[in-house]
Amino acid sequence: MKRKIKLKVQNGLSFDGFIDEVFDNNGISSIFDLVESNEPDIIIFGPYGNDVPPKGDYVRVGYYCECITPDLSNCDWAFGVPPNKEINNKRYQRIQWHGLDPQALVKKIDPEFEFSKKEKFCNFLYSNHIPYREEFFRQLSKYKKIDAPGRSMNNTNSIDTQYTGSKWEIKRQFLTPYKFTIAFESYSYPGYQTEKLYDAMQMNSIPIYCGDPNIGEVFNNNSIINALDYIKPAYPSLVEYLDANCQYNFK
Repeated sequence: MKRKIKLKVQNGLSFDGFIDEVFDNNGISSIFDLVESNEPDIIIFGPYGNDVPPKGDYVRVGYYCECITPDLSNCDWAFGVPPNKEINNKRYQRIQWHGLDPQALVKKIDPEFEFSKKEKFCNFLYSNHIPYREEFFRQLSKYKKIDAPGRSMNNTNSIDTQYTGSKWEIKRQFLTPYKFTIAFESYSYPGYQTEKLYDAMQMNSIPIYCGDPNIGEVFNNNSIINALDYIKPAYPSLVEYLDANCQYNFK
């Protein structure tokens, strides 16, 4: 019989979402019987408001899944984005993006065959208007049209009108035929990686990535085009790199 643990999830996180994306993905649900309760053994709270639990007869776990430094004065244990060496506290552990299933990225493929099936050039799927991300879109668009079905830089129909399924299934169906995906995080912050990168990798669409400056500590840099490698005086621009090295594949 599995040990029952009573949980409360708050401050911008939901119980069902946390079970699905964190506990199920990491095998914790198979070990413990996790139930929602207003008399919890553990309170898990996110970084999205002021609903931080006071000290009480429960364990407080801060789940800081954004570009912020965890406040260990507000919790007993903390998970977050910054590297462990930066926080340097035994009560802290760095996490990958909570929706990541590492096994989904492990697959045997023939890269040339996989790339030959891609019929479209590049996509840009975003809702939020982030200036540096939109400027890169403008610059690469001078070379060749990029499909942008989101609210940011919109130039084609919403993906919700083209595919069916959950929001993640719809997104991944959309990404599948593209050779490249612009996978720019909202911020460049050490340790901060999100589904923007993972979804493209899962669908074998090469990410043009900008975000975590330490991405090479987690992923092989040869599996992505890391924009930060080209935003330096010693390198040509990223658009020039794509033009010079990938033109045949764009046709």
